[in-house]
Amino acid sequence: MLSGKRTFILITTLMMFGGCSHYYVPDASTFKLDAIKEFSSSNSISILNAQTSTKNVLLATNMGHRFYGNLQSWTETAITITQRELINRGMKIEKDVPKILNLSIESAEGTFGAWVLRFEITLKVETGDGYVQTYLGDNRSPATLYRAADGAVMRAVAEMLKDEHIIAYLVN
Repeated sequence: MLSGKRTFILITTLMMFGGCSHYYVPDASTFKLDAIKEFSSSNSISILNAQTSTKNVLLATNMGHRFYGNLQSWTETAITITQRELINRGMKIEKDVPKILNLSIESAEGTFGAWVLRFEITLKVETGDGYVQTYLGDNRSPATLYRAADGAVMRAVAEMLKDEHIIAYLVN
């Protein structure tokens, strides 16, 4: 039988070397979309997840904690936000229509600062007419890394919906 002191040392050592792992998928409902140029359209559009990787990737580390996420799942969050915003502007989300947006979160990285947590993501978008662009979502939070991640996805979608070519594609 291990003594109390030995048990404490063993558990502490295991925790130091093992750390803790966390898995996260951003929440599409945390934030309202940043202000963008108003537009409306009655067009139908299909929004597809172009991120093919289903692997969990390391997003951030802090004091033995490792934060992981699946970029395909993160892309689904970007799609949910995009769908919500386009529906609010009169568009219909349908499958198998000629007007398509292919979305893919290509990278995501969280960093810990003294007073703030930061998340940066890159969102790649390709339209059905071949236009390809990458948008940066950058968000900081004094509260949690999760809120920083939620805001970064929202901000990348907002940047996409500020792009004049994307707006013209959606409206015409």
